[in-house]
Amino acid sequence: MAEEVLQAIRERRSVRAFSPEPVSASDLEKILEAGRWAPSGKNTQPWAFILVKSKAKRAALAGLSRQKELIESAPVCLAVLLDRERGYDRDKDMQGIGACVENMFLAAHALGLGACWVGGVSGSKEEAAKVLELKGNEELVMLLLVGHPAPSEASPPGPRVRRPLQEFLREI
Repeated sequence: MAEEVLQAIRERRSVRAFSPEPVSASDLEKILEAGRWAPSGKNTQPWAFILVKSKAKRAALAGLSRQKELIESAPVCLAVLLDRERGYDRDKDMQGIGACVENMFLAAHALGLGACWVGGVSGSKEEAAKVLELKGNEELVMLLLVGHPAPSEASPPGPRVRRPLQEFLREI
């Protein structure tokens, strides 16, 4: 079991091309459930999500991003939010959200799906907040896109290049 987890971490890739095949409600729930179990400082669970189903809302978000085609092509678009009322320390809250999204990435990978995050929007955050109808305590952190990998993305590319451990580890 441990080796399977480590293998999934090594093999997971960001997928930037999706087939039009929809993601099942069951798979989406499993992905969200994986995120729900992520660690967070003081167990505040400072994340919230908006499933963007409306084509008009999705197009509006895409129009605010450099990743327009990617956002429009993904079967699932989740806005990942920071709920400032739940959190207690911005740095720790963002770290928890990062852990939450990584859990979701690994769950998508385990389900044979692909995922990619878009780190917010290049347009105005205020415009994005209006499109998403955010509450005053909510802040868009990223968009998480999920779907079945397009045939061009279905087989994993060769091994990823990673810096050797000794390059970024010091002992004192």
